[in-house]
Amino acid sequence: MKKFLFYYIGSIVLLGIGIATAWGPSGIFGERASDRTIAMSWGDGKYGKNFYGARVYLVPDGSEYSVQARVLIGPGNGMSHDCGEIGRVRSAQEGIDRFGTIAWEEKGLTIGDPAKDGFQLERKRIESHR
Repeated sequence: MKKFLFYYIGSIVLLGIGIATAWGPSGIFGERASDRTIAMSWGDGKYGKNFYGARVYLVPDGSEYSVQARVLIGPGNGMSHDCGEIGRVRSAQEGIDRFGTIAWEEKGLTIGDPAKDGFQLERKRIESHR
């Protein structure tokens, strides 16, 4: 009985250590990706009203942030287009100032100020998923 109890308690302890170790990198204890979103907007397309969503978010990288974007395709179906890194900033506020504006235009998607260092994605590219 003592041997069984020893193995039972040992298994529970090891399971707890494994769960705690997995939670750290997954963002349960820290900042989640949704917490780093700096802009979000839905736009119309040839497949429907508010069919596309643009999400701009920050990914910590040392003392800076990588500003990244993703275009969600069709609400709720899990499809998306990863735009990758669209810029680098030193703070979250700088990220909001430079990339916090999203515009859906006839020519496509614009994030930030295109005259400076903004990002543009052609509508043809956005709607090429089908």
